[in-house]
Formats: sequence, structure tokens, C-alpha cells
Amino acid sequence: MSLGDINLVVTADALIREYATAAYVNEGCGVLLGRFQGGRVEVVDATSGNNLNIERARDRYILDPADIVRADREARARYLDIVGFWHSHPDHPARPSDFDTDHAWVDYVYIIVNTTADGAGDLNGF
Repeated sequence: MSLGDINLVVTADALIREYATAAYVNEGCGVLLGRFQGGRVEVVDATSGNNLNIERARDRYILDPADIVRADREARARYLDIVGFWHSHPDHPARPSDFDTDHAWVDYVYIIVNTTADGAGDLNGF
């Protein structure tokens, strides 16, 4: 799946960039809310999560399971689904690392955004 298969609404894009910038110099992470529509995914909102990976927060994230549960409750209340997850790559390209692809859940969208001291840059999905 690529960004061509993902309809990322402007407000969700802005939220991801805001949350990622706030997490810099560490990896930020969160949940994507939206709808599965056949072979496409619509992302209408994003949440910010807590990165539990203290030792390697600069280049790894572990999204707090409580944040996933909270996002699931929010999604259900709004008749949405959890459609995926986002995280940032501080000072690295917005493309999945081997670690990212090895740990990705099947059938979910993953969005990665590059961050620098100047803010959020490239954003890509897989």
C-alpha cells in the first residue's frame, strides 16, 4: 500500500505533523482512525501516543497499548475504525526501516513522517 491507496484528509495530515514535531528529537507515534473502503483506506483523524521505548526512543517506538485501547474506544464512538499507525523518523527519511516492516501488522496502514529541528518534512505511507 502506498499513499496512492490512502486518502489522508488534510486535518489528519496536520495532526500527524504536529504530534511528530512535538516529539522531536525522539520518535513520536500514534493511531490512525478512519475507514477501510475496499482496497483503499481513508484516514480522517490521528491520535498521539506514548512511546514506551525509553532506551531507543530516538530510533524506535513501542506504542503504549493503553493508547491503542483509548483510540479504539474513540473510533467506535465515532463509527470509525483503527486503520493503522503513524510514527516519526527524527533526522531520517520517511521510509520504513527493516525493523518497521518486520513489526508491522498485516492489513494496517503505516504512515511515517520525517522530522528535523525545523519541523515535519516528508510523509509516506505503506
